[in-house]
Amino acid sequence: MIAPTFSLIRVQDIKNNTLILDTGGLRAILEVSGINFSLLAEKEQELVINQFKNLLDGLDFPLEILIISRMENINNYLKILHLRLEEEQDPLIKFQLEEYVSFLEDYLQNHRVMKKIFYVIVPYDPIETGLGPLAKIKKNTKILEETEEAKFEQLETRIAYTIDALNNIGLSAYRLSNLELIE
Repeated sequence: MIAPTFSLIRVQDIKNNTLILDTGGLRAILEVSGINFSLLAEKEQELVINQFKNLLDGLDFPLEILIISRMENINNYLKILHLRLEEEQDPLIKFQLEEYVSFLEDYLQNHRVMKKIFYVIVPYDPIETGLGPLAKIKKNTKILEETEEAKFEQLETRIAYTIDALNNIGLSAYRLSNLELIE
């Protein structure tokens, strides 16, 4: 029998801007700005590459990077420009607006405008071996159960490191809220 799609969703709850998985693991999702790497000077490109290496070298946990490409609809933007064009009194500005609108309309006839959204998923999964002061042993198993507070503290440490390392590259990152995670 084929399992329903809902069974593929492993999220048990969303709390404190964090996805709580059915396995007890936690996932924080950071939305990250992009940079146009090809527009950077050669030295700037090398700096970005070295900072990214430093990010990867400093990790002691896995990261997941998700890139979503979507068609961007800029029809509303064009409507706003046309309204502004009708209201404009200054002939020079009106001419520049007409040229800009004409350029955009010509460009859109031959090209698709894509929007890229970058996400970094920061995980924390429960400890499976070893004894710690914040853990208690389940009966007949060696899997440890950490307190929820300890799990969130560990995740917050990972998030802080990741955001700081991304900032060093020149990327701004912010953590998605509960509502954004639900969306």
